[in-house]
Amino acid sequence: MKPEPECASCLLKWLIERITTLDRDSECYEVVRSVSKLLHDEFYQVSNLGSLANGSIQRAGKLIHNAAGHFEKIKLGNNRLARRTLPVARDFIESGRTPKEAFERACSLAAAANVSPIGVPSQPSSFEEIERMLKEKSLMPVLLGDVYEAARRASHTLYITDNSGEIGFDSLVLEKLKDMGTEITLVVKEGPFFEDATRKDVSFFGLDGVVDQVFTIRGFFVPGETLPPLQQAFDTSDLVICKGTGNFEGLEGKTDGKPTIFMLKLKCGVIARKMGMEVGGFVVKLVQ
Repeated sequence: MKPEPECASCLLKWLIERITTLDRDSECYEVVRSVSKLLHDEFYQVSNLGSLANGSIQRAGKLIHNAAGHFEKIKLGNNRLARRTLPVARDFIESGRTPKEAFERACSLAAAANVSPIGVPSQPSSFEEIERMLKEKSLMPVLLGDVYEAARRASHTLYITDNSGEIGFDSLVLEKLKDMGTEITLVVKEGPFFEDATRKDVSFFGLDGVVDQVFTIRGFFVPGETLPPLQQAFDTSDLVICKGTGNFEGLEGKTDGKPTIFMLKLKCGVIARKMGMEVGGFVVKLVQ
């Protein structure tokens, strides 16, 4: 995704809030100066916002590890609440009248789980939107394009996850994809990484036994800027499913024409305008 002017301050704020959760020594100031220089040197209309975020993460270095303790209890709380909700969520999905409706319901729940704030979280997510959806007290996310048909045709799906807890609801989509017979490559963050899902969260939800392979990445997936095995998985995939804001910023406009399903909450004006929607809404959008 190409940045707009306000993306610079948002990116800097996103990183600073996270690396200073427990650590405010002189190294934080050095990181801020380094990231500010990165933006000064590389922030252009044609830049990729995911690449800029990854450059910022590289400059944060050990501070990401230092801040990890702040997120551990939050992530565990996210996972436990998600796991308690999954049986009801599966019943809701299976009550769909057709395989198409069931898959769309799974995607809608996965999108509605994308609730971790752009600001640093202070407590586990409540997943209130999902609770309302399951009780039919809330509208489903906006669905744009025939996501079921794209999934049904796929033989190899690359699934890029976002946050802890949320990955539990991703399992609902992953199970449906396996029922369709597609090979699945799952992408999570290399830990520790703020509130994002890592291999530990994959194991928590037993997804090792669902997907075919798991790759870890330090930051956000940007095609052409990752290690060869993951790049090959992208190259050979015929469907990409992308969760969340940061991954949207890295992948939007760089999908090489592959059918791509974006699932996220619209947390900023820039992405909301791209989607033609209001900030705060949830969307499941197929881009061909």
